[in-house]
Amino acid sequence: MDQPLLVLLLPQRLEQFDLEQPVRDLLQADGVVAVDPSRVPLARMVPTVAARAAIGQARRMRLPGTPRAVAVFHPFQFFLAGALLARNPGSELWYGRPEGEELDAALDAELAERAALTMTPEQLLAIAPLRMAELGIATGSSG
Repeated sequence: MDQPLLVLLLPQRLEQFDLEQPVRDLLQADGVVAVDPSRVPLARMVPTVAARAAIGQARRMRLPGTPRAVAVFHPFQFFLAGALLARNPGSELWYGRPEGEELDAALDAELAERAALTMTPEQLLAIAPLRMAELGIATGSSG
């Protein structure tokens, strides 16, 4: 049976992310994987091009299981999250809405509307193990 996963779409490389330690703590669980952003940011593309690029990116991802939840931490991750969710029907979208920065209003609203969970990134990372357990995603380490 395929392992259920929480896929964390990071807004920047883990080493540069201001929530690096809470993400690293969560990554100790067998059911969690983190995906660094692509070298060509989808946010800089026209939406139709970004959507096509995200579909290709999602198709090329080699994940060690099946996403049951996809967490995003910035609206520019909307396209990749959508592509992953389309490939994995029934998966949840989680939105760690960034605070204190100007966001693309349309993408922010779309994410907030579609997300099963919308809260600050800190709150999302804190509550993740509880929701993971409810979804059957491994919250511990086997090795």
